[in-house]
Amino acid sequence: MDSSAEKNLDDTVITDTTAIVLAGGKGSRMNFEEKAWVIHRGKPLIMHVIDQVKPQVSGILVSRNRPDPRYDDLPFICIADENSNFDGPLAGVAACLKEVQSPFTLIVPCDTPNLPGDLVPVLKANLGNSDVCIAVDEDRDQPLIMLAKTRCLSTMADYLRKGGRSVHGWLERQTLSRAQFAGAQLHNINEGSQLE
Repeated sequence: MDSSAEKNLDDTVITDTTAIVLAGGKGSRMNFEEKAWVIHRGKPLIMHVIDQVKPQVSGILVSRNRPDPRYDDLPFICIADENSNFDGPLAGVAACLKEVQSPFTLIVPCDTPNLPGDLVPVLKANLGNSDVCIAVDEDRDQPLIMLAKTRCLSTMADYLRKGGRSVHGWLERQTLSRAQFAGAQLHNINEGSQLE
């Protein structure tokens, strides 16, 4: 793994998976606040996510689309979208790919503070011969929580160039598997009323 994906790389973690934490978005349901930095249970949402995934990956990249100086204090490379059009999560992933050297990439949003400690192993166990494995809870697919073979993510740039924006639309072009998770582990926080 290229150490550029994390400034303080922990040698004890696994080496084949890089995480991309999606911290973009307009935050329209959070009074247009930068959702990553909204406080939940005493710390920013993004820190809950980082704390959960860090032991499971070899490096973390943060996809952001606002020039918030708080990102500069994170011990990870934070990568802005290539434009300010808020083109969606796929644009964030595509911008981060130049820093990914690992064969697998975990993609998670910054507003899912209860991610399971075995997220990567379970997704990887269910990936099989597919290009992408997405997480599923008792309610529905959670397509922004996914483990992908990094090589397949390069198709996002072409999909975006052709006007595609939908995560579902891109996933329909991949070989796909699913991994089931129980309870509220995958639930995201969309509104201030959900904060603790």
